[in-house]
Amino acid sequence: MGAWAGFLLAVIFVIAAINKFKDPVGTENSISSLGLPFPKLLSSLLPTVELICAVLLAVDPRTGGPCAVALLAAFTTLLVAQILSGNPQNCACFGSWTNKKISSWDLLRNTVLIVLGVLATLD
Repeated sequence: MGAWAGFLLAVIFVIAAINKFKDPVGTENSISSLGLPFPKLLSSLLPTVELICAVLLAVDPRTGGPCAVALLAAFTTLLVAQILSGNPQNCACFGSWTNKKISSWDLLRNTVLIVLGVLATLD
């Protein structure tokens, strides 16, 4: 089951990365609106890290799983901070085609993705 969880999570990371690479300006704008530093740098670094994580998940889920969980935990922390701010910004979590206000649905989605990362690790 862990291998399948790792594969599914790898596919999700690849989709997210490709969509961010396809619209670097939109990705940069989304990162900037979230108040993160160095949006231009992060707009290329973030999808690169997502692709590396996807490769690790595909090659060795026990290594890629913790990488994915750490990355998703960071993303989830950012989502929680945005929700608690009372004025959540738009987030293009999967590229510009998903650019919408951050909500509790995003937290639920990330929780499911974190579970996939844990399952991949336990393979």
